[in-house]
Amino acid sequence: MNSLVSQTTINNWTRLKTNSKGRLRQRANKTLSTKRVVAANYAQSKQAMDLLEKVLPYQSHIEDIIYTLCIAKLKAIGIYHLKHVKEVLEPYVAYSELPVEISPLIWNTDEDLLGFVYQSLLSEGERNATGQYYTQAHIVQDMVGDIVLQQDKNFYDPCCGSGAFLLGVKTKHPENLFGSDINPIAVLIAKVNLLAKYKRHRFIPNIVCGDFLTANHLFDSKNTLRFDYICTNPPWGTDKRRVYHHSELDSKEKASQCLFKALQMLKSDGYLKFLLPYALLNIDIHKDIRSYIIHHSTIDNISIYHDHFDGVFTKYFSIQLRPKHVAEQQYCVIDDNKCNYVSIVVDKDTHSIPLFSINPIEQSIQRKVENKAHDYLTHSQWALGIVTGNNKEKLLDKCCNGAEAIYTGKEIQPYRISPEKKYICFIPSQLQQCAKEAYYRAPEKLIYRFIATKPVFAYDNRQRLCLNSANILIPQIDTMSIKSVAAFLNSSLYRYLYTSSFHDVKVLKSNLSKLPFPKITKSQDIKLVQLVDEILQSGATAQLLAAINEEIYKIFDLSEVEKQLLNSYQ
Repeated sequence: MNSLVSQTTINNWTRLKTNSKGRLRQRANKTLSTKRVVAANYAQSKQAMDLLEKVLPYQSHIEDIIYTLCIAKLKAIGIYHLKHVKEVLEPYVAYSELPVEISPLIWNTDEDLLGFVYQSLLSEGERNATGQYYTQAHIVQDMVGDIVLQQDKNFYDPCCGSGAFLLGVKTKHPENLFGSDINPIAVLIAKVNLLAKYKRHRFIPNIVCGDFLTANHLFDSKNTLRFDYICTNPPWGTDKRRVYHHSELDSKEKASQCLFKALQMLKSDGYLKFLLPYALLNIDIHKDIRSYIIHHSTIDNISIYHDHFDGVFTKYFSIQLRPKHVAEQQYCVIDDNKCNYVSIVVDKDTHSIPLFSINPIEQSIQRKVENKAHDYLTHSQWALGIVTGNNKEKLLDKCCNGAEAIYTGKEIQPYRISPEKKYICFIPSQLQQCAKEAYYRAPEKLIYRFIATKPVFAYDNRQRLCLNSANILIPQIDTMSIKSVAAFLNSSLYRYLYTSSFHDVKVLKSNLSKLPFPKITKSQDIKLVQLVDEILQSGATAQLLAAINEEIYKIFDLSEVEKQLLNSYQ
């Protein structure tokens, strides 16, 4: 992409405190950050970069810059003088038109240049606080590209931003497109984008400025309008002020509140499609919306995405729902262009949305584990790794007076810890965040990788420090010593149990606490400890790992067929 970008633009990006890939030079508290992140994933054409370069020298209000660009676009396509266009612009005449010279040819692209510039001029703190992360073109196409809106159908995006989903719908009837957004500048951009796309139509875009979650009469005075399609990328994050509340939902997640309300606004034969943070699928605090989805709607499909929004590293997914509930559901989970059909039978105890179907062998394994459940990690001790606040300054490449080794997630291996690569002067008052020193200095503890798709636990009896990419567990499981707990957590069986239940890039305390542990005999505990000691002394050989697996398989009375399936999870 950089080959399309001039040196002047790169210099201006530097002035914006970003690099040419649009990422912040240094991490910060995003809600307080005044830095800007260029929306390079949203638009990548030369026209987008040139337009941003044109407006960067202006120190005007963002509203004036966007208003100026809207007028320039409308003039370039020859509709600025039309009566209905003037009517759309009337509420914004208080904004100033700046003397920016823009070639009409710059608008010869299907990309949302106005939305790109607007996002790139916002501070990171404002984007994070308001959830203004606009949806990339390929996701828009994936979510609404198959909708052909007929004259008797309508479409609504309740958090429309600059109108990406509205623009993505195929229709000859733009008057049937509806949108709303809490941000007046986003609403202006969305209106202008629709006017430009449907320049041969004489219509006023049905896009209003208002808060979808609190407004009850956005489009009709009786609030009776219902929709055939509702598709959106809602704001993500917690409603800390508790402005929004529905009695059916316990969490404060704004995206959950939006989905709940949108389901009420669908026609009986309509459907909605929402883009949501991945955490809604597997974090305990979001089980309310999962339960509501399962018990009040029917899932058509789920698509998992692996790319990121500019400046955001949260994984996300889209889900398509219909308002009619059925107890026996089958839906398709699309991941890396592969479709996995999942069948579920919903009862009163169903509160999860599985992403994989399990075969009879897996069902048998899970049943055997559940039948022997005796204890959980819920009453164990947990501690976070150290957050220095400035790794470049606080972490040392060499050991010096007063410094000691500190270990990251990369050094955490099954059972053992690789040699240290960094050192630190451990002075808690000079660190941004650290647990009580007693946790780091515990006579025995387990250290586990935080960024991982499966459990990786190392045993430590040398009171070692760990960075925040590695966390601490001091387990308290009835009948098990700490080394036996390590054996279970590193085993093929428990890796299978974890990865089949939790689909995340982080190993979370809340997920680990759901893993059931059996009651074992003294002789079984001794045997597992002996095997772990051999690994600690001579390394995690295939033979020793297999021996631990075999001991754990015996505890659960697993069959040869079940063992064969599990051995692939080592």
